[in-house]
Amino acid sequence: MKTNYRTSCSLKEIEKIAHSKTAGIWRIKRAKIILGTLEGKTVNKLVLDVRVPPRSIEKCQEEYAKEGLRYFEKPDRRPTQREAAVEQMLAFLEKPPHSASKQWNSLTVHYIGRDFTARQIKKIRDLIASNPEYLRSNIAHRFCIMFKLYQHDEKPKKTAAEVILKRMDMDNIVTLPPVYCATYKKRIRIERTIPEEPSKKTILHSCDLKYLQFIPVKTQKDSYLWNDLLDRYHYIDSHRLFGAQMRYLVYGGKHPAHPTASPDAGNKAQEKSSQQRPAKNYWKKFDLDAPRCNHLLAALGFGASAWRLSSRDKYIGWTDEQRAANLNLVVGNVRFLILPWIESRNLASRILGGITRQLILDWEARYGFRPVLLETFVQLDRFRGTCYRASNWIQVGTTQGYSLYTQEHKKSVPTKGIFVYPLHKNFRQILCNI
Repeated sequence: MKTNYRTSCSLKEIEKIAHSKTAGIWRIKRAKIILGTLEGKTVNKLVLDVRVPPRSIEKCQEEYAKEGLRYFEKPDRRPTQREAAVEQMLAFLEKPPHSASKQWNSLTVHYIGRDFTARQIKKIRDLIASNPEYLRSNIAHRFCIMFKLYQHDEKPKKTAAEVILKRMDMDNIVTLPPVYCATYKKRIRIERTIPEEPSKKTILHSCDLKYLQFIPVKTQKDSYLWNDLLDRYHYIDSHRLFGAQMRYLVYGGKHPAHPTASPDAGNKAQEKSSQQRPAKNYWKKFDLDAPRCNHLLAALGFGASAWRLSSRDKYIGWTDEQRAANLNLVVGNVRFLILPWIESRNLASRILGGITRQLILDWEARYGFRPVLLETFVQLDRFRGTCYRASNWIQVGTTQGYSLYTQEHKKSVPTKGIFVYPLHKNFRQILCNI
């Protein structure tokens, strides 16, 4: 970007627009783009900061470089329906009526599946104003208490709260304190968590892997190992999972080495145990120091399901109200990695068949309820989903391929197959019950 517009006068005007409550969302977000650009932020970082597609960010930068402050005089489009609702809320709160006005409860803005009334927005603003010493994490914690935003284990949904507050801050609905950047000493690991990668494939036959062992990741050592495996060998860049989650390391061998190890997926005793309730203190007393089978085979991750998927929702047959009430009963298989040097016929489908039964017990022991449906995405330009189909997963549709990172709405993003796996024969009845 040209630097002839970085005068103190123009910067003050841009900052004024960026923090305005009445300039309109188009101007507010473009002003934040310019300020972020002058701070040296990348386009990808700006996409996360203002939720504007990359091409729009680049266009904003180009137009401002040509026109300077004249660029903000007239928006190049009308506000969207969502932007209009936000602008209406901002105008209302700038000149609020009497507290008895019905508009306090009828006027709403929508963020991450929730509607917030003008009265609720005022409460959030008052919380921030009355606690200037609060960091964003403190505000998120109080936000969870204020709106009863809890997981089923009664822990606050701080990550979800932080995302909602950040989106509100993008629109100037609320003004959050600056992000606190602490300096941390680099973590020194005494030993490598990943074993040395063999120079050639490790070929294992079914007799070599009679027992599969699913170890929940609970210790710091196992967490390092799981993270490192995903960082190094999984095609998705980030290993971070959000919300309720379970992570597993998968071991296998000829002989059992742990109470969780069980013969292949067809074992009837294991099927019977999955129908029983986990013993008292099952999760706390899980013996993670017990011996493990010979071969480290894979890493699995389960986490929160997608908020809205038209093909999945049609397959279930629930309404928006039913989905909002019961979405926690749908769990996503968000990571599945078989180590690249491991080669064993049907191993992927055996792992998928075996983990589902243990996941039910572990999820209930950790969060207090049993999921009734699993979902996953298969990137169709990389995989065919054969192992999921072999494990009786059902493909219910494909994604539409939309992303903020596309230059055109329906191009560039790989299409993914949507697969589901019922964990209960009456899953539809359970998910459609309020």
